Amino acid sequence: MAETDSAGTQISEDPEQEISSQEDEAGQATSAKADAPDERIAFRGVFARMLVRPEIGAAIAAMAVWVFFWAVSVPFGLTGGTASILDVASTLGIMAVAVAMLMIGGEFDLSAGAATGALGIVTLMFVRDITGDMGGAGLSLWIALPLSLAVALGLGWFNGTMVNRSGLPSFIVTLASFFILKGAKLGFAKLIVDQIQVGKMDDLEIFAADRGGDKGYGFFRLIFAAEWERNGHVWESRDFLYTVGCLVGLSLLVLALYEMRFARKDKMNPLGLMVMLGGIAAGIAGVLYLHNSDGTSANTIGAAIIGLGMLLGFFGLALWRYKSLTERGGMVVATGWLVPFGAGLAALVLSVVAARSLDAQNSENVTFLITEQGLRAILFVSLASAGAVFLLMASHRAGFDSQLVRTSILVCTAALVAAMAFFIRSESGTHKFRTEVFSIMLAVAALMAVWAIVTLFFAERRYPDPPADRLGRLLIAGGAMLFLVGVSTRLLFTVPAEIEAGISPAKFSVRTLWFLLFAGACTWVLGRSKFGSWVFAVGGNREASRQIGVPAARTKVQLFMLVSFAAWLVGTLLAFRLNTIQASTGDGEEFEYIIAAVVGGTALTGGYGSTLGAAIGAIIMAMAAQGIPSARWNSDWRFVFLGGILLLAVIANNFIRSRAEATR
Repeated sequence: MAETDSAGTQISEDPEQEISSQEDEAGQATSAKADAPDERIAFRGVFARMLVRPEIGAAIAAMAVWVFFWAVSVPFGLTGGTASILDVASTLGIMAVAVAMLMIGGEFDLSAGAATGALGIVTLMFVRDITGDMGGAGLSLWIALPLSLAVALGLGWFNGTMVNRSGLPSFIVTLASFFILKGAKLGFAKLIVDQIQVGKMDDLEIFAADRGGDKGYGFFRLIFAAEWERNGHVWESRDFLYTVGCLVGLSLLVLALYEMRFARKDKMNPLGLMVMLGGIAAGIAGVLYLHNSDGTSANTIGAAIIGLGMLLGFFGLALWRYKSLTERGGMVVATGWLVPFGAGLAALVLSVVAARSLDAQNSENVTFLITEQGLRAILFVSLASAGAVFLLMASHRAGFDSQLVRTSILVCTAALVAAMAFFIRSESGTHKFRTEVFSIMLAVAALMAVWAIVTLFFAERRYPDPPADRLGRLLIAGGAMLFLVGVSTRLLFTVPAEIEAGISPAKFSVRTLWFLLFAGACTWVLGRSKFGSWVFAVGGNREASRQIGVPAARTKVQLFMLVSFAAWLVGTLLAFRLNTIQASTGDGEEFEYIIAAVVGGTALTGGYGSTLGAAIGAIIMAMAAQGIPSARWNSDWRFVFLGGILLLAVIANNFIRSRAEATR
């Protein structure tokens, strides 16, 4: 029998039974604690993880800038214009990537711009005969290029060592180097060749033809100055590979989004797999129907088939792999989503009003900067984009209150995007708006509607799932690769129909390939290597990094040497491209490198940033350089644009960084 004490607590007569009972309760408490999620680990959804990436702001800005100039300019976005953008971005991007790594390491190099011209001049000085005759006194490029590279690395070593040994800010040290290089370029050029430009690189080709020597010009010209003539490479199957690459690549990216967003089932449903395969078959049938038919009714039928295929495919995927959602919530009216929803609707209405009020054919200036048709395009694109952003913000905020409300707003947004697509088609007389923009907007609306429907029926993941994330990353890599292959095929090759139509020729330079290789290598080093971790460490807190064993001084010297290597590479590319280099080449361009790095998400304070973002920032600046004259604006206002995007980039990067720190 059990007794009770004065407080009413039951006392067991068997002490062993009481001890056993206490052990069972303790075991149950321990098991419950182990099953509960660790509150110290904050799970971040796929969109939150995308937001905290430093380069995400630059990627969004690049798309916005491209769409903007594509809308207000006729030649912008054509193959020739794209080749020009990539060519401008190549040398700028190489330097921006290197400067971004140095800035992440907590330092600046104000001599980077002057160094590009100086090192190009050094190379030219080595290969030419200073007496004025190319007959044997000049060095071969096989010797001159390694020597000029050694000079470049020595310059970087000097800057880094002076910063470490003197304790002076890198701003002061490299500012001194800038003036030294600027004066040396002018002084030595006038002393040796008696003019302010040094050249010519292609004189080595004349030497090879006249005297039977080579000096390496033919070989190194292929490496540093080769060009790809698009009109000289005809491929009849180009459009097929382009279509397949883009569609499959984008599909894989969407699949990755689903895999990283929704919670997996313990047991897969084979019915969902069958539905997904049926949707894929319907989508392929719709694409083939559109390809083999013509006319408004045929386009409508084809689009409807594709839309149905998308719905079946993605809903089948979710039915096959993901858990069902049990609690959706009711229709909740809250100011959190109501205010941005109203702002989004108002912005869309104003965009339509602006488009209907202004004349699309009037090329007369309404201000000293832009024409009436340009103002119409600017207002419409800006207001419509702002409206879409506000509606997406409303959908995101509504998700905190009710899944049903979020789905309703997403469906409404999709319907508005489709309506705007038809409005653009009715208002425009150009091919790119009536077909390309119309098709893209309908596809976006369909994807948005399908996403809204799927999120209403299937549960989102609220916990880490490493296998799902790993699969998602693989899908992202494969999708991005296929998409890039498709787009590159479209840019690099032509078809007989374009040749017959007299499409303007386009040239792609090997400088673009150097840019991509250098940016890719630096991105891998920064994100995947021990040296990359050291860069972030010394940029965030140098003393703390030294205490944990990071070679801070050596890392900073190596970063300065990396910038000098990039300057040597750019100087060599310029020497082969221009044949002659002016003494003022590169002066002042260091600020453009810093702007590109900051636009790409690199913090001015060090310890935070992205080399991939810096590459994207360089592309944004190149688009501005090409887009402003393409829109028939005064190019003198380009620097106003650069200052504006720098200010906006800093504000956006601070916001993204604060969100990243808040979700850790």
